[in-house]
Amino acid sequence: MFGLFSQKPQWNVSSIPDLSGRVAIVTGGNTGLGFVSCRELARKGARVYMLSRTESRALAAIEKIKKELGPEIDPKVEYINFDLQSLKTGHEAAEELMKRETRLDILINNAGIMATPYELGPDGIEGQACNGTGHFALTVALLPLLKKTATLPESHVRIVNITSIVYNLARLGTPDFSSLEGLNQKSWSTWGRYGMSKLSNILFTNELQKRLDQDGIYCVSVHPGPVATELYRGPLQSWPFLASLLRILNMLYYTPEEGALTHLYAATSLEVEEKKLKAGLLFPTAKPTAKAALAEDKDGKLGVQFWNLCEALVKQKA
Repeated sequence: MFGLFSQKPQWNVSSIPDLSGRVAIVTGGNTGLGFVSCRELARKGARVYMLSRTESRALAAIEKIKKELGPEIDPKVEYINFDLQSLKTGHEAAEELMKRETRLDILINNAGIMATPYELGPDGIEGQACNGTGHFALTVALLPLLKKTATLPESHVRIVNITSIVYNLARLGTPDFSSLEGLNQKSWSTWGRYGMSKLSNILFTNELQKRLDQDGIYCVSVHPGPVATELYRGPLQSWPFLASLLRILNMLYYTPEEGALTHLYAATSLEVEEKKLKAGLLFPTAKPTAKAALAEDKDGKLGVQFWNLCEALVKQKA
């Protein structure tokens, strides 16, 4: 089914086109799926910005990429500070990127917080809800540069938002993005809050696509599948007794190299345009998948609610 039992995917890193002259951002790029995404984009010639909360870990990851790829490739990977729980750092990271670059071709919003105990972050936003709000702050601040890049010849601008099949858990309650209180609902279970945050990632993709359609930018949501990464630190904080079980499951899960394939497909493959995957949802490996009605959000109500709430929060906090 997956991991040790998976079939070899037809699309792999060798399918990534030449990215020389392109610029990419990967949030949460110092470990797991983000690390692999940074490495493979750099391997193909992109200048990659690794956005991470902890500078020392990011710099160590960059050195690891340089060592793995070697001097013959001379990977171009740089660090910019970004904390998913701080709306201000989202704006600051965008400003820093725009000081350094005149284009941005790929934005992979990969960083995530999963199944952590209920706690409000520095901006008064529940930790897991920052999976949505933090990336909103960064992405919207980068839109002028993304739009500018989309006007250049042979550009294929992509915004990739990482979600999870767990978004379906949001159907067990009533999602409310009309207020901060609704976003911070404590009545949701730990996994329910994670599901809500992953629903918000899809709603954000939907709304971005509506607003960027005329600019020729493709926005895609990606569920990478079960992957053995550090993201599982969250569940261990909530349920420490699961440590032994997770060690067993990690042997069955996708490796980060396998899990990152759908990220990289969404970010680089020309098939995304050929198949018209605007606001698409991809499951592993790179399979277009229908969204549940809640995520499809045909009347756009939830997506607009989420956008307006995030916009207000950014004005207050950033």
